[in-house]
Amino acid sequence: MGTPSQAEPQTPPGAEPQIVEVTVADGTGFEGLLAVRLAHDSEIWPGDPPVPAAELAAELFAPPPDRRARSWLATVDGRPVAAAHTRQHLDGVNDATVRLEVTTPPAHRRRGLGRRLAGVVLPVLAEGGATSVYGWPMDAAGEAFCRHLGMTERQQDSCNRLRIADLDADQQRAWIEEAPARAAGYRLVGWVGATPDEWVEPLARALDAMVDAPVDQLDWQPQRVTAAQVRAADRAVDGGGYDMVRTLALAPDGSAAGMSELMVSRLRPSLARQGDTGVVGPHRGLRLGRWLKAGNLRRALDHQPAIEVVETFNATSNAHMTAINEAMGFRRYRTFSTYQGPLDRALAVVTRT
Repeated sequence: MGTPSQAEPQTPPGAEPQIVEVTVADGTGFEGLLAVRLAHDSEIWPGDPPVPAAELAAELFAPPPDRRARSWLATVDGRPVAAAHTRQHLDGVNDATVRLEVTTPPAHRRRGLGRRLAGVVLPVLAEGGATSVYGWPMDAAGEAFCRHLGMTERQQDSCNRLRIADLDADQQRAWIEEAPARAAGYRLVGWVGATPDEWVEPLARALDAMVDAPVDQLDWQPQRVTAAQVRAADRAVDGGGYDMVRTLALAPDGSAAGMSELMVSRLRPSLARQGDTGVVGPHRGLRLGRWLKAGNLRRALDHQPAIEVVETFNATSNAHMTAINEAMGFRRYRTFSTYQGPLDRALAVVTRT
């Protein structure tokens, strides 16, 4: 929801929007979605390099096979004024829970566009069997919209950023060099890009650590990752213009003990995104998390020296990971909350006459 230029025309009160689902990454529909995203990002993430069209196209129209993504665009007199997106995990457990994102740039707010978009999207979700919706509003307007739909705050979250210029090289070197003495017999292996066949299954087992990540009051059940999902995620990340950088910790017996991952953009290389970092339960207490994060960041910087900022998202209740990030130099950039509520309640709100 970006800050408009002074010359940007506002949506006239009472103007009736045309709402269509956009299913391909070409034509005026996709151009409209891109315009709305750029406006949103310029307000929420000021100063960041703009999202490239190819990255957005992959995000919206080429998700992994176990995810479903759909998008709608609202226009008035041919001008894009708002957009809605849904994301759905098809894991056999959380299928009925769908993420809803409704974005209205400031120049077009207070015209009921968000409600009208939701009035189109929510019935489609209900017909598909969805029963719960959640969202990550990044500003007060988004929070108010979630509450209007009957959603409640379920988890407090933060976006934290590490400036590479502020990185303590001596500290990072110590985290890497002192780790083998503390975790005798453990070792790290890593790679850039698609996961080598020999590490696909161990990586999937290391990702099991994320099943223990806090979900607070969210109605969500984290699931174990399969080898097929690892391969599919690799393809999706590459399709979005990112190189995945991963480091895997192996226990003395050769089993997976933990992992960390960073996504490095080929299209806007100054901004890297932290993926999951986790240590499998029986291997905790050895400071493997620090070793993994420091080793993986070194690998990422060797691969792409142009990285200036690393961004990570965490639940504020995840005290252990927050402590590692703060010690590493990550600092709070934005705070927000995850909201969730019954779909039928939200649907009743937007269909109320």
